[in-house]
Amino acid sequence: MSEGARRIVVVGAGYVGLVTAVGLASLGHRVELVETGPERLAALRAGRSPIHEAGLPAALTRALADGRLTIAAAPGLAAELVMVCVGTPIGANGRSDLSQLDGALRSLAPIMAGGAPLVVRSTLPPGSTRLVAEWTGLPTSRILTNPEFLRQGTALADFLHPTRIVIGHFPDADPAAIELVTALFAGLGAPVLVVDVAAAELIKNGANAFLALKLSFANEMAGLAEEYGTDIEAVIAGIALDPRIGGQYLRPGLGFGGSCLPKELVALAVAGEDRDLQMHVTRAASDANAAQQRRFAERIDRAAGGVRGRTVALLGLAFKAGTDDVRDSPAMGVARDLLARGARVRAYDPAAAANAARELPELELAATAEAALDDADVAVIATEWPAFRAIDWAAARARLRRPLVVDGRRLLDRDTMEGLGYHYLAVGTDRSGDLDALEAIAVPALEAIT
Repeated sequence: MSEGARRIVVVGAGYVGLVTAVGLASLGHRVELVETGPERLAALRAGRSPIHEAGLPAALTRALADGRLTIAAAPGLAAELVMVCVGTPIGANGRSDLSQLDGALRSLAPIMAGGAPLVVRSTLPPGSTRLVAEWTGLPTSRILTNPEFLRQGTALADFLHPTRIVIGHFPDADPAAIELVTALFAGLGAPVLVVDVAAAELIKNGANAFLALKLSFANEMAGLAEEYGTDIEAVIAGIALDPRIGGQYLRPGLGFGGSCLPKELVALAVAGEDRDLQMHVTRAASDANAAQQRRFAERIDRAAGGVRGRTVALLGLAFKAGTDDVRDSPAMGVARDLLARGARVRAYDPAAAANAARELPELELAATAEAALDDADVAVIATEWPAFRAIDWAAARARLRRPLVVDGRRLLDRDTMEGLGYHYLAVGTDRSGDLDALEAIAVPALEAIT
């Protein structure tokens, strides 16, 4: 190994664990990645990335080829540092399910006897890091947290170019352990914050919750723009010029999803309520997100003159472009709503179709975007994949039964689409156009059917 390289065991090969292991190997460390899931383990041993993430397949191949990364079903490396990166999803009771973390920690007992620090990179709800000490019996001096700030779709780039490194510790932390974790990321140029574990938990949960708040605000403003007959683009541009606000995460859409933002809103709300503190803002953001998805489905229904018995071409299933993750995807939420309204939903996604089919078998999947559009009554853009912008929309018009497009991501240009003869409705555009769609497109079509 090169000077400064460390021997690290990373437990869990999900988004966080796999990206962390490959990222650390790319920095020159020797990493053993532990995964117990048979399918994921087999894929990794064959050199295949089980998740869709930009740059990850090539980086995984390089790390395996040069021996910096090995894959194991159980920890065996004499580690200088152990990182736990398993999932902590929200359970049915609204609390984080820490069973994967508990199981992972129990499996580590044989290698923790050597004195290596234990670093929890999994996202933990406020107040729960103390459980790690209870479950493992390790002294708190050896337990640290290192929350991640990775965006799906750009996770590997975010690992290698972080905005900050956060290290959480207990009061009796071993300074050498803190220094070891800090040294892992040497040379990346990011500010390092060494804080107590409670602060680290709140930094992680609070950062994602605040992003969710901005998105919810943008979506509510888009609704006002629709009702008052203007376009949200000009409104957001004017708001974003205030340097106290800025424009990031003020892009309106049909809602937000994924494995982080919705979960952290719930985790913060529950953490506050556990201490008799009502988290009004975070609860409202969750409610607003659910309402935005319902409102978008209602707009599709209204524009199409009712979707019962009609075919909806749903372009996009992943919660965002660049990933195959459909967890809490607003596209999936809208699909469920449309199916419940009696629509036939024919969907296409460049990466997430298989995951979506497992979660929602009622979906009809198309092999291409164009195939999804064939004889559809309305086309809906639900994920901002660039490939949907690149569709030959002039030719696609002949595929659709009616030239009606409802854009939940403001991906297309309104003037261009209207110039091609489409009735184009987007989040944050004048809602009065919905009636035009109903009168100019839906009603004649209904008369033709009857």
